[in-house]
Amino acid sequence: MAVSLPGEAETLRAVERLASDALPPGWSLRARRGAKGRRGRVAAKWTVYSPDGTAATFVVEVKRSILGRDVDDVLAQLATYGDPPIVAAPYLGATLRRSLADRGVSFIDTTGNLRLVAVRPGLFVERQGATKDPWPSDDMLQSLRGRAAGRAVRALVDFRPPYGVRDLAKRASVPLGSLSRTLDLVDREGFVTRDERGAVVALDWEATIRRWTRDYEFARSNRISSYLEPRGLGAVASKLGEVKWPYAVTGAFAAQRFTPIAPARQAAIYVEDATDVAERLKLRSADAGANVVLAEPFDPVVFERSAVREGIEVVATAQLVADLLTGSGREPSEGNELLSRMRADEDAWRV
Repeated sequence: MAVSLPGEAETLRAVERLASDALPPGWSLRARRGAKGRRGRVAAKWTVYSPDGTAATFVVEVKRSILGRDVDDVLAQLATYGDPPIVAAPYLGATLRRSLADRGVSFIDTTGNLRLVAVRPGLFVERQGATKDPWPSDDMLQSLRGRAAGRAVRALVDFRPPYGVRDLAKRASVPLGSLSRTLDLVDREGFVTRDERGAVVALDWEATIRRWTRDYEFARSNRISSYLEPRGLGAVASKLGEVKWPYAVTGAFAAQRFTPIAPARQAAIYVEDATDVAERLKLRSADAGANVVLAEPFDPVVFERSAVREGIEVVATAQLVADLLTGSGREPSEGNELLSRMRADEDAWRV
């Protein structure tokens, strides 16, 4: 039998126990539920006492559920009470916890995710709880894993707002249902701004890509096979410059076409049929010492909105940065460097 989502009273009791147990030795917590603040009643006020008797008071707001897009409104309301806020809920997702931490706001959920911070007395307590929502909603998309979600993310990021959902689905050849569900998840995370008619007028594309890479990973999401080109990557580049069949390079080999930080040691190439391409390029199958990776993609979207750079077809910039961020070795660092370039010149890569 499924356990139902805790109510606000049950949540408050649970987080009080968790917070008390998480305090350092000699510290204590006194809770007043339904306390009256300067601007009305709040769920609770917590006073945390250090061993020398110095105290810090927090105003606690309990939500049965809270979305990323609600954070600003919740914090604006809590700011009227004067004391530092604590946001509490049955479960707080990773993106929401990060958003609260970036704002310097304490939080706690019933699974044990906890961050309590006070300046005076000096206090910093952080604990890790559940990484997945124990009470997911059946009618909401919970993950960006898979073909449909990846294709929808690429559409949302590649195309510059404003756009309506139906118009974007048609423009990007994405099923309307897939795009709507993906947009709803991104909206719940707080990455979307919409007008009164529901059209998207702004998108935090970097946060959307980073959210995608929590569920997408180059080596896991695509079908990978490894090969050796004995003459090195220069020979790979020369061969690719002559081919007529679909392909797109990604990873460090592609990133060099943007920012040549260091020579790439391996070429990652999206292809439709790895066995056929290996024969065409005269590559040797290799488990160890491979310098070419052929990837049969999670979706043909990896070939869309690509561009020729230095005579080689390179994946769209949003796809490249996702592949780098989920790659190995120095690739995540190269992904962050590419993100900086993307922020500096959106016109260079958004449609």
